Amino acid sequence: MVARPPERILEQVAKKQGKGAETRRKLAVNKENNWLLAITLNSFSKFAENQKLSDLETVVVQAFQRNGFSDEEIKKHGELGEQIPQDMRNAIFPEKFARLDVKSSYSMNDMRRDAEGIVRTFRARPNVTNVDVSAIHAKRATLRDFPRIKNSVLREHASEALVVVEPDAAPAPRAAAAGQYTIKATRFKCIERAGDSIFNRSNEAYWIFGSLGGGTPVTTRSPIFEGVDSGESRTFSATAGCIWGQNCVAQALPEGEVASLVQLWEHDEGKPDQIKAGVAAAFAAAAGILAATGVAAWVGAVVVGVGAVVQWLLGFLDDDHIADQTFVFSSAVLQKQIPNAGQALPPVVRKFTDGDADYDLTIQVTHVS
Repeated sequence: MVARPPERILEQVAKKQGKGAETRRKLAVNKENNWLLAITLNSFSKFAENQKLSDLETVVVQAFQRNGFSDEEIKKHGELGEQIPQDMRNAIFPEKFARLDVKSSYSMNDMRRDAEGIVRTFRARPNVTNVDVSAIHAKRATLRDFPRIKNSVLREHASEALVVVEPDAAPAPRAAAAGQYTIKATRFKCIERAGDSIFNRSNEAYWIFGSLGGGTPVTTRSPIFEGVDSGESRTFSATAGCIWGQNCVAQALPEGEVASLVQLWEHDEGKPDQIKAGVAAAFAAAAGILAATGVAAWVGAVVVGVGAVVQWLLGFLDDDHIADQTFVFSSAVLQKQIPNAGQALPPVVRKFTDGDADYDLTIQVTHVS
C-alpha cells in the first residue's frame, strides 16, 4: 500500500471520507481533550509564517525541534493546520481554542488561567472514572463502588481515563514515594481484529507508552506485533511494555501526580523513527508547559491532551489509531496499596476498543525494592 499524501489525509478527515471519517469522529467526540492539539498546530502555523511566538508557543516548537523534527517538518504541519476548515475546527477543538489563528497569541499566562477549567472538564467527561481514594482507605468504599465505564461509552470515545489520586482536601505528599516501582504491560489479547483487515486476516498492532511525573517524560513504543488475529494473545518481552521505569527497570515515583498514556495503533505506513520522534516530542512539549505554568494537579488533563497530539501526528504517518487509556495516580496511593517490597497489585485488565477493533491489555504494578 502506498502512503497517502498529508494533504489527502487532511481532505478525507475534513470531508469525513474513507479512513478520515473515523478519525474525524474520534476527534469530535473527544473535542474537549484537543486543546493542546489546537495550541500545537497554531504554534506550528505561526512558525511557518515567521510570526512572533509567545513563551508557550516557543516551548512547543523547541520541544519538537529537540526531538528530531526538522524546521521543514514543523512548517509542513503548520501549513496543514492552516488548511483546516473552520467548521472542522469548531467540531474538533474546544470553542476558545478553535478560534486560534496565526494572528493570535496564546501564552503561559493564558494557560494558567485556563488550567482549572481544563481539569474540571476532563474530570467530568463520561469516559473518566474518578476513584474516591480517601473513602477506600477509610473502608467506606471499595473499588466495586466505582464500576468500569460501559462498553458503549468506550466504543464511542475510543478512550478511557482512570483517576486514582487523593482529593484536593487531603494533605499533599512532600516527598517521593519510598522504594522503587515498575508499571508494565505484560500481555494483550485481540478480541476482535480491525475490520479493514478482514480479508488478509492480519492486524499489525503496536503500543505506545508514555508517562509524565515530576516534570520528566518517559516514552516507549512496543515492537510491531505482526499477524495478530481474533482470539490470539501476545506477550511483551522483559524490556517492552514499559509504562513506568525506563527500559522496565524499577524507579522511584516522584511526589504528586503521575499520568500515563497507553495507545493502541494498527501499523500501515508509519516509520519507527518518525513514530518515536512524534511521541517523544509531544510529551516533551507537555513537560515544558507543566514546568513553566507551575500549575499543580493537572498532569492528567495534560497527558490526555498529549494523546490527541500523538493521534494527529501518527495519523499523518498513515497509521491507524484504535484506542487509548490514561491513568492518573499519586505516589501516596501506591505507597498505601503496596507498602512493602515484593508486593504487587492484582493484574489490571483494560479494554481498548473503538467499536471495530477490540483488545484487552494486562498491566502489572509492582513494588520492587
